[in-house]
Amino acid sequence: GVSQASAQPAPAAGGAAPTDTYVLVSGVIGGVTGYRRIEQRLAAFGHRVVIVNPFQLAIDSTNVSFDALSRLVHAELQARGVTTAKVVGHAHGGGVALRLAANYPAMISEVFLLDVGALAGNKSPVFSSSIRLAPLITRMPKGRSFLRRRITDGIRHNTGQSAWLDDATARAYTDPLLDNIGRVVRMAHRLGDSQEPEPLATVVGRIRVPVTLLLGALTCAASPGAEELAALAPLGALVRTHKIAGTCHFPHEEKPDTVVEYLTRPR
Repeated sequence: GVSQASAQPAPAAGGAAPTDTYVLVSGVIGGVTGYRRIEQRLAAFGHRVVIVNPFQLAIDSTNVSFDALSRLVHAELQARGVTTAKVVGHAHGGGVALRLAANYPAMISEVFLLDVGALAGNKSPVFSSSIRLAPLITRMPKGRSFLRRRITDGIRHNTGQSAWLDDATARAYTDPLLDNIGRVVRMAHRLGDSQEPEPLATVVGRIRVPVTLLLGALTCAASPGAEELAALAPLGALVRTHKIAGTCHFPHEEKPDTVVEYLTRPR
C-alpha cells in the first residue's frame, strides 16, 4: 500500500536543489501503480516521493471514512519521517488529501486534486454494486480474465487517450484487486455504508493552504460533478483550476509531463 522513491537532487535554477516531498494518495483504482509515471518524473528532479494507497492500508478496517483514512495516512507519513509535504490526490484519494490538509495543517503545505473536487463522503455505490458478484465470477472458467477486461474497459472509457493502458499496465491496475477479491468486495460494502464525522463545509473551512485542481478537459462518466467543484468556492483565492487538454479522469497517466509541470510550478 506504500512505496517511496527519491533521487539525488538535481540542481534547480540558481543552483539550489529542490527538497520538496510529494505524497501521492491513490483512489480506489490504480493504487501505487497508477502514480508510477509522475513518481519517476518527480524523483528525477530530486524530489522525495511517497505513494500511499489508503484503501489498501484499510482493506480490513471497519472504518473507511475519508477522515479515518487520513489518520492512517498521517501515521504512515510520521513513521517515514515526513514533516512537510505537498499532497496529491486522485479520484477518491482527493477526499483523503483534503482531510489531511484540514486535520494536519502543520504537515501539508499544498494540495493538488487530480480530476476530482471536494467529495462529501467515501461512498462508492457504483464500485460497490459493480464488484458485488466478483467472487462468484472469478471462480468461473475464465472469470478472472472477464473481470480484468471489464475493469480495463471502464478505465479506457474514462480516458481521453488510452495509449498508456497497455496489457502490462492493465494487469498492474487489476491484479491487486483480483488477487484479494474477497477482501475488496467486503471493503466495497463498507465504502457504500461509510459516514463522515463532520460535514464537508466544516472540513473545507479548516483548509488554509493552496488547492490546485488539475482536471481533464474532456468529460467522461467519472468526471467530477459541479457540486464537488462548488464545494471549494469558500476557499476563494486559495483555489486554482487548470484543465489539461486531451485528458479525462487519468491526467497523470495521459499527460504526466504536464501534470508534473503544474505540481512543481512555484505558487
